[in-house]
Amino acid sequence: MTEIYREESSTNTTRKVFAVIALLMIASLYFNEYTRFTKSGNFDPLGWGMDTVLLGLWFWRIGFSYELILFKEKKMQVQRKLFGIGFGTKEYDLTTTETFSNKYEKKFFSKTGIKQYDHLYSSLDENTQHLLVYTVGEKKKLCGVLFKSSDKFVHQLRKLLPAQHLEL
Repeated sequence: MTEIYREESSTNTTRKVFAVIALLMIASLYFNEYTRFTKSGNFDPLGWGMDTVLLGLWFWRIGFSYELILFKEKKMQVQRKLFGIGFGTKEYDLTTTETFSNKYEKKFFSKTGIKQYDHLYSSLDENTQHLLVYTVGEKKKLCGVLFKSSDKFVHQLRKLLPAQHLEL
């Protein structure tokens, strides 16, 4: 396949600082549980459990990043990464694309009947969120891909699929 454009999730220093502050706050919650346990000897499963849930949410929101690749053959490939280590690739056939937007507006797309979404973006990514709607199967079931990308990526996608572009 012939690659047209490749883009990786981006972030800025401010978002990284907030992520580190959130991690330090979660670490302080663990430290609080530990000191409470060492003083009283009573293990609080609810406290430890909530701290673990918060840590899991932090990993989920912060750890993922993506590399988006557009191909001339009307394919879009997403390479998923967890803290920079690749763990999966998904490919979308853009010939089944119904529409894609320059930005995602929940109110506008809530009435489309899309039941299945792939959320392909990092919370640290500072780019605009977009929606690509495509069909699957004989019944032409509507599915969506939520992703963050730069205007350059959207411009390349628009050149590849001019009739499906929706300006919001």
